[in-house]
Amino acid sequence: MRKNDRFNSVQFIGRLSEFLTDTIEQELKKVGYPSLSASHFEILTYLIRKKDSQNMTNISEAIHRKKPTVTILVNKLESIGLVNKEISEEDKREYKVHLTKKGRGFRPIALRISSRVFSLSLWGVNEKESEDLYLLLEKVYLHTRKKL
Repeated sequence: MRKNDRFNSVQFIGRLSEFLTDTIEQELKKVGYPSLSASHFEILTYLIRKKDSQNMTNISEAIHRKKPTVTILVNKLESIGLVNKEISEEDKREYKVHLTKKGRGFRPIALRISSRVFSLSLWGVNEKESEDLYLLLEKVYLHTRKKL
């Protein structure tokens, strides 16, 4: 591998991230959520998968965002009726976030968007290549997080 190829790999990661973010946001606009970002989508899909309320720390760790950022994102989701926040019974300093009825109704939309993004990003990639790619990207991600 030439030095330029290694640099181009980093550029490709950035472009792919941008493309996938744009795709998610375009799909959200198509289904009537033009003000939501890919980060809002991550929170919603996380809550859908978990099925019960989650505290801000869990959400923050799951989507790899700082807690103040998650607070802003959750407040937006709450303002449009997709989630509710309640003070945690276990720790009065913490909020628990759960999907509203409207938020639970977002599940089929999330599945369609996730399926579209998945098929676009891994089209033509076999299962072994997909596993190898995941392991490599995880290694790069974890290494860069340690350095920051």
